[in-house]
Amino acid sequence: MTFRMSLLLDCHSGLLLKSPGYIILQIRSINKPRDLSVQISNSQLIVQSLVKGVKQTFTTGLCTLLFVLLGTIAVSAQSDPEATDVDAMALDVLEEAASFLENQDRFSFSWFVSYDEIVDGREKLTYTRSGRNTAKRDEGFYSYTVSGEDTREYFFDGASFVVNDVEENAYAAVPFNGTFNALIDRLEAEYDIQLPIGKLMSDTLTADLLSDAESAAYVDLTTVGGRPAHHLAFSNYERDWQIWVSTEVDRPEVIMMVGTDPYQQGWPQYRAYFTDWNFSPELPEDLFTYIPDAEADRMTWPKTPSQMDELRGSSDYSSEPAPDTGSE
Repeated sequence: MTFRMSLLLDCHSGLLLKSPGYIILQIRSINKPRDLSVQISNSQLIVQSLVKGVKQTFTTGLCTLLFVLLGTIAVSAQSDPEATDVDAMALDVLEEAASFLENQDRFSFSWFVSYDEIVDGREKLTYTRSGRNTAKRDEGFYSYTVSGEDTREYFFDGASFVVNDVEENAYAAVPFNGTFNALIDRLEAEYDIQLPIGKLMSDTLTADLLSDAESAAYVDLTTVGGRPAHHLAFSNYERDWQIWVSTEVDRPEVIMMVGTDPYQQGWPQYRAYFTDWNFSPELPEDLFTYIPDAEADRMTWPKTPSQMDELRGSSDYSSEPAPDTGSE
């Protein structure tokens, strides 16, 4: 059994053995979490172990306890023939967060993204964009993004998908009758378009986040924006990604995600921060349906790769670029 242990010490004088105080030992195994509250009194430890809701108390010497704990950890690391690079605790935390979000009928959240681009093989430039997403399962979604001076709106009502350029009052629309997940797949496969934070709204989020993870680690308990969070790290041959999940048992919200390209010079990153989660948002009528005004211009939807190949072989081919959807 493999343990992960984090230690918090609060002693009045800072002397571990000579002064009364409290040590909080959080010992997590791949099978179950275990919290030990340890009180130091005359070089003895009064240990309260909470396992499956049952509090057990025992007294032992400090050196004995540390020897047992550290010995257990060392022996486990050496004797487990099936040890892998996948930390089951990291998987458990992420699966709980993903399952929680998958089971929400409706939700909204704000986000802020920063991402790097490497210029001339050496200079790293960081760009930002922000927005808010609102979704209702089996009905539709609405999202807006702000990048520089440009604002884009995205609408999907189960019958059509629309991208609206707010400043230009111009939009592109494509009929689509299907699920949100199917829409994501079609946009990526046929148009090379990714919806803003679209994967996080998927009802297969668990599989999306874990399907290609070759290693997983529970890094530590930390604080992000004043919120206690689990810090998780994952990787495969092509990329590394980290996820921070709220420690609130009833609301294990995703707080932050960071992706890293380890093979490109400069190790560019993609960072996404999530705030203002609402799991019972009010949804105005027709929120997911785009209704153009009388002066709105309709743009031609970007060609699919196969259509572009056919067009390049005809005499009607023009190199004029397709409309900008504002997605990355």
